Amino acid sequence: MQKKVDLNDLLHKYHLGTCNAEELALLESWYAQSIPSDHEIAEEELLQARSQVWQRLKSRLNFGRNILPLWTRISAAAILFLSFSVGILFYLKQDTGKIKNQTTNKFAKNDIPPGGNKAYLTLANGKRITLTDAGVGTLAEESGIEISKNAEGQIVYKIADQAGNTKGALMAMNSIETPKGGQYQVLLPDGTKVWLNAASRLTYPVSFASRNRTVELTGEAYFEVAKDATHPFKVKSSGQEVEVLGTHFNVNAYKDESVIRTSLMEGSVKVSSASGSANGIFLKPGQQSKVAGTGIQVENVGVDEVLDWKNGNFVFNDEDLRSILRKVARWYDVEIVYEVDPSEVSLLGIVSRSKNVSVILDAIEQTEQVHFKIEGRRIIVMK
Repeated sequence: MQKKVDLNDLLHKYHLGTCNAEELALLESWYAQSIPSDHEIAEEELLQARSQVWQRLKSRLNFGRNILPLWTRISAAAILFLSFSVGILFYLKQDTGKIKNQTTNKFAKNDIPPGGNKAYLTLANGKRITLTDAGVGTLAEESGIEISKNAEGQIVYKIADQAGNTKGALMAMNSIETPKGGQYQVLLPDGTKVWLNAASRLTYPVSFASRNRTVELTGEAYFEVAKDATHPFKVKSSGQEVEVLGTHFNVNAYKDESVIRTSLMEGSVKVSSASGSANGIFLKPGQQSKVAGTGIQVENVGVDEVLDWKNGNFVFNDEDLRSILRKVARWYDVEIVYEVDPSEVSLLGIVSRSKNVSVILDAIEQTEQVHFKIEGRRIIVMK
C-alpha cells in the first residue's frame, strides 16, 4: 500500500533539518508515490501535472530572498511512461548566515566565480570605452549629447547642447556590449531603461529626436520603454521586430538559441517575423512569443522564469540540461564540452547567480545522470 505524505509538513521538517531517513526518502519520491501504479496517464496529463508540481513547489517554498536552490530531478524519458522520476530535492537557507555547504570539494581547486557588471561602450567615432573600469561622471560628449556613468553604474544619456542636437546627433549611433560573464544597465536618450544580459549587444541612436526610436539587439535584454505616442519604440533582432509605445518586456535573441523569445510584462507589444506575416501578432501581459523562421507561436509564461537573470537568479522550470548549460556558459564565461549526450536530464529549480559555478554543477550532479570536470575555463560533461 502506498503511504500518503503531507508534502507541506515534510518540507517544513526538511527546512528545520529534522527529517529522518524514511521521511527524506518519502520526500524525494513524493510525487511518484502519489500516482497509483496501475493508473495509465496520457503524456498530455503528465505535462500538465508537471506544471502543477512546479507551481506547488514555488508556492509552498515561497521562492524569494530566503531560498537559494531548490532542485528536483525529472527524467525526460519517464514522461513517456506512467509517472515522473523524481530524485534529489534540496535547498540552502541564506538569511541566517549559516549556509549549509552542499557543494563537493572536487570543484574547489578550479572553481569559477560568477559574472558581474562588465560592458564596453562604442561611440559613433569608433572610440571604445571600458565601462567596468570607468569612474562616475561624464564619459564623453558627442553631437550635443552628454554620456555619463552614475553612482549605480548605469550609463545615462542626456542633451547637453540643444543647438548641437541636430543632424549629427540624429545620424550618430552608439552600442553597448556585454561580454560573457557580464551584464549592464543603460538609460537611453528617451528615458527608456534597458538591462543587458551576458553576451549581448544593443545598438541605438545617440538622439531619438524627430525619428522613430529603433534599436537593434543581439542576445538578451529587458526593456522598460518610456511612453511616447508619436514615436513608436522598435527592437530589431535577427528574424523579428518588436514594436511598442510604452511597456515592459524581455527579448531573448541569442544566436545559439533555436527561437527568439519575446515576453511581455506590462502594456502591449506587436511582434513580427522578418520573413513571415506583415501583420504580426499582439501579446498580452504574461504571454511569450516564439519566432522560428516564418512562424510565431504564443504561450503563457511565468515572470519569475523570464526575468530570473535580471533578478539575480537562475530559474529552471523543466528545462533541459543543454539549455541550462548555455546559460551557465554565458554567465560564467566558460566553454561547455560534451563527452556524453545529456538529453535525458531536465531540471526544476532555482539558484542564485551570485554563487560560484560549483553550486550549479554539484546540484546537477545530484541527478546522478551526468558529472562534470572543470579544466581552466572549460566544463566537461561526463557520464
